[in-house]
Amino acid sequence: MRPLTRRHLLLAGVAASPLLVSCATDLSRYQGQPVADVAARLGVCAAALATLRAGQVLPTEVVGSCGAAPDAVFQAASLTKPVVAYGALRLVLAGRLDLQAPVSHYLPQGYVHYQHVLRRAPGDARDTVPASTLARIPVASLLNHTSGLPNWTSGALAPGFDPGQRWRYSGEGYVLLQTVMEAITGVPIAPWMEAQVFAPLGMRDSSLAWKSAYEGRAVHAHGGASGVTWNQPVAAASLYTTAGDFARLLAAFVSDEQLLALALSAPVAADKALGLEWGYGWGIEHTQAGPLLWQWGNNPGFRNFAMVSPTTRDGFVLLTNSDRGMALAAPLAQRVLPGEHPVFQSPWLG
Repeated sequence: MRPLTRRHLLLAGVAASPLLVSCATDLSRYQGQPVADVAARLGVCAAALATLRAGQVLPTEVVGSCGAAPDAVFQAASLTKPVVAYGALRLVLAGRLDLQAPVSHYLPQGYVHYQHVLRRAPGDARDTVPASTLARIPVASLLNHTSGLPNWTSGALAPGFDPGQRWRYSGEGYVLLQTVMEAITGVPIAPWMEAQVFAPLGMRDSSLAWKSAYEGRAVHAHGGASGVTWNQPVAAASLYTTAGDFARLLAAFVSDEQLLALALSAPVAADKALGLEWGYGWGIEHTQAGPLLWQWGNNPGFRNFAMVSPTTRDGFVLLTNSDRGMALAAPLAQRVLPGEHPVFQSPWLG
């Protein structure tokens, strides 16, 4: 397994603070162009596209120069977050998780924070976030990125501002949510997600950690990027999945009225200039046809995007193994969900 460097951490979820990216490309310029043409022009090796129409998953398309199979396994990167959020919201609806409770309610002894996301064994660098700090952090703030926690840190973990004060994208928040879920269920998150989410939804090729069964099916980072292998579950970034599997998650999300209402119940402003908000597990883009849920994913050598309409239950997921692959999301969105999409002007996707 390759070690995860500071550069990897910056790429896993865009950057330490997505709002600090200053040289982002406006991906909206690719809207209206054929997806395959954009892939060829940018040298995208493999991209898998799964579309949802009226809640039905259509056959996966593949574009790019490498000829990947429709059931190829990709690193989902930050598309892991809404999948874990689905599991967390199911716990809320079952009365087992209270979004308004402080994290200390579930972790009264504090939280052991490992300072390297892939090194979580005894003896690895770590610190303990005391219960007094966790008492200031509502569970809800982990799901909508208002906890004040950084995206990633290689030092001691602490909120950078009062939780709930404002939005700041946080991978660390989702790893803390993972520990809360494990405390509630009494089961490590990977097998719990397998039994409670992946199996019921028919996501047979999905896992929060690498499986030997993926050998020969998993695509690798292309174009000189140094990829990593996620041998341990990390709720912010470690999902392995296929486009078809992730589309099944989208279908389940928009077909569950209670869960969907909960996800949209308390949006917070994420980018006022672009009118973007964040709910419990998803970014929210507002259009004349209603809200759209979306999330991007950046791991080293992988660029992914998903968007779905709760109103029409149309949507798509894009998985690519190229640092240039995000550009394909803009024309795909225009094809599946026609209209203006300010999210593609966001520096988070650059």
